[in-house]
Amino acid sequence: NPWPAFSRDFSPFRAMRSYLGLEIASPLPEELLKAEERNNVSGDDSQRQQFIFAVFPHGTASDYRILMEGILHSILPNIASKTRTLAASILFRLPLVRELSLWTGCIDARRNVAEHALDGGHSLVIIPGGEAEQIRTTHGKEIVYLSKRKGFVKLAMRKGNVPIVPMYVFGCSDHYKTSHALFGFRLWLVKNLGICIAFSAGLWGSSCPLPVKTTIVMGKPITFQMKVEGKPTDEEVQEAHKVFCTALESLFNEHKDRLGYGDRKLEVI
Repeated sequence: NPWPAFSRDFSPFRAMRSYLGLEIASPLPEELLKAEERNNVSGDDSQRQQFIFAVFPHGTASDYRILMEGILHSILPNIASKTRTLAASILFRLPLVRELSLWTGCIDARRNVAEHALDGGHSLVIIPGGEAEQIRTTHGKEIVYLSKRKGFVKLAMRKGNVPIVPMYVFGCSDHYKTSHALFGFRLWLVKNLGICIAFSAGLWGSSCPLPVKTTIVMGKPITFQMKVEGKPTDEEVQEAHKVFCTALESLFNEHKDRLGYGDRKLEVI
């Protein structure tokens, strides 16, 4: 698959990463570095350490997603080579868009597809907020749609307690100026048709994001408690979700001052 090298070296991607100052903050969690080394040494897919990378927020267009993959293939190549990204199901109903999505390592976000990928030894990149978070993106605010998003936690628990890595993308909320005009109608489209129409404007009113420094931070991988392995109860999922929410808020608060967002509070809705 030429995608890993393409995502790293394609000149427009490299230029856009430079334009946004996009980076994954160091140091990486020690658990990821150890897993990267183990995956390199074993060479056995059945022994690979898997992760679910849960990324917030979605932003207006999640421009960082493809750009981030080029960095992941550079710093965690053994993990990234067996990682797939869950993408909105509607993308796989559109000719050409479907082929492009598949080529860039995306798979349908339906539960059975995600489960099949984990069963096959893959790690996953998930943007749990999806269109519901995308449409709520507000320039100058940090908003994540997480209170009702428990599916990714349950998925991790059901599939061998795969560790979830909380990730936050500082800067992506400010990539575009946003408007909430016709919000009610656009929210109806999201809820009923899975279509998000974002009212936004980038550089000079275009679809090019504003030149905002973008830094991705990673938290420590999280595993959860359950009495029966692979069969979490609703109460155990609820408790695990609370643990994740706390970890994400802590990750945001840990880095916000250093990255210039000290005046902002993370809104979890």
